[in-house]
Amino acid sequence: MVIANLIVYLGLSQGGGLAESPLAGSQRLDIVDRAIEYHGGDRFRESRTRLELCSKPGCSEVSAAVQGGLYEFRVRGPYRGGEREVLVTNDRVRHWQDELEVEVPPESQAALRDWAMGRVYFCFLPFRLNDESVIKEDLGLEEWSGRNLHKVKVTFVPGTSTDAEDQFLYWFDPSSGRLEQFAYSFVGRPGGLRFRQLSNFRRVGGLLFFDQENWGAAGDELTVDEISPAFVATMEKISSVELRNIQVDDPTGTID
Repeated sequence: MVIANLIVYLGLSQGGGLAESPLAGSQRLDIVDRAIEYHGGDRFRESRTRLELCSKPGCSEVSAAVQGGLYEFRVRGPYRGGEREVLVTNDRVRHWQDELEVEVPPESQAALRDWAMGRVYFCFLPFRLNDESVIKEDLGLEEWSGRNLHKVKVTFVPGTSTDAEDQFLYWFDPSSGRLEQFAYSFVGRPGGLRFRQLSNFRRVGGLLFFDQENWGAAGDELTVDEISPAFVATMEKISSVELRNIQVDDPTGTID
């Protein structure tokens, strides 16, 4: 399981926008609202961010422009020995392979969105956690290394993405709301668990960014509910995920 195969449509309403539904509003949690505010709040919804996302496969260039309910995400990075670039907006997908634009038939759009938005998603946590596809459960405080963290479980409305069966856990500082770590379970080739510890927090252009230490365990039978300090101690370190050369500006021009 690679980052491209994770939940990818968390920012999409049925109409393609970033708006929240009455369903999402009825599931608002104070800890998640405070986390979103602490990490940058409304600044994210009127921003253009450029950064490099670097992990074991190499570095990808990520550009994310958001204006209210409109978005434009562009990702360029290594893919199968070459270079792929994908642009996704509310209603279209464009694809370049080794700098040559490739026609995108309808049956290929979902996979290309997966590849691009799977990378964008982890760069901008926790901003997506109030989107309409998200179902949240408050699990209260849990102790990690002598420190109490506020734990929230996230699942997704069936059919809202190609990986809507994946499940996530998020742990927040109960005072500030800062996201400290998260974990997810997935099914696939094979299925398994991932646990990500956050580090190197820094604020750029009003948004809070962080790097991640990525730990994993394989097994189709594993569920995210098995994550605990003792279980994490048995997991294998897979990679470090670093965000580099971050720039955040007000959006310029019109997003299509």
